[in-house]
Amino acid sequence: MKYNPYSISKMGTFKTCPKMFKLKYIEKVRIDGEPQLALYRGSYAHEILENNFDYGIPVQLNHVFTQEEADKVKVMVQDFRNTDLGKRIERLINHPDSVLEEDFAFDKNLNLVPFKSPRGWMRGSADLYNVRASEPLLVDYKTGQDKSETEGFGYEQGMVYAVYMFIKYPEIQSIKAVFVFIEHGTKREIYFYRSEFVSYIRYIFNNTKKIENSKHFNENVSALCPFCDYDGTEHCTSFMENEMKTEEAMSTKISLDF
Repeated sequence: MKYNPYSISKMGTFKTCPKMFKLKYIEKVRIDGEPQLALYRGSYAHEILENNFDYGIPVQLNHVFTQEEADKVKVMVQDFRNTDLGKRIERLINHPDSVLEEDFAFDKNLNLVPFKSPRGWMRGSADLYNVRASEPLLVDYKTGQDKSETEGFGYEQGMVYAVYMFIKYPEIQSIKAVFVFIEHGTKREIYFYRSEFVSYIRYIFNNTKKIENSKHFNENVSALCPFCDYDGTEHCTSFMENEMKTEEAMSTKISLDF
């Protein structure tokens, strides 16, 4: 496979914009843009949860992620901890059979390999899981927008998790992926079944094959373009050009109306 290893975010990048995939993963173009506050917030919230609600863990501050912002994250996580869902997550974190923050990878033959192995085909990171609970489950923490009611959200990510769990634990017949939206105290649950294992693998394979067979990696101009590091640079001006064309078209329409 040309672009191994794959991940949910990597496949998602191609789906969002093939040109962004090419710039990021093939040409490996790096843009020194302004760090995004949302990424720092999410990362720090994850660290607190991974360390069993330890609010004293060291935090790297900068001009974007200030002490004030770090304190807001602590309050957010504490508020979540006080919810019924937060209390259940805390009990799960402290369960002796729970596994926290585990990186994983598997190859094309569905063998588990070290996370950074060149043989890795698909890899990811599990925030929290427990296969000895009343029903095997895996938890993924989310910050930002509440997508607990968004149809289809989490299915592809949960599928990759499920494949990993079914490979590692041949005795389990199902796994529940739980996406927890920390700021909102909500969750989205999706069940995956061993009986559908082959269809999951086929789905993932077909997605990676589509990337492998792509020849042009065309840009996908959308409302997400302004959030892309490459937009407005020498590497991609598609969104700006499209905006200018739209403005010109509107200007022409207005002049014709008069």
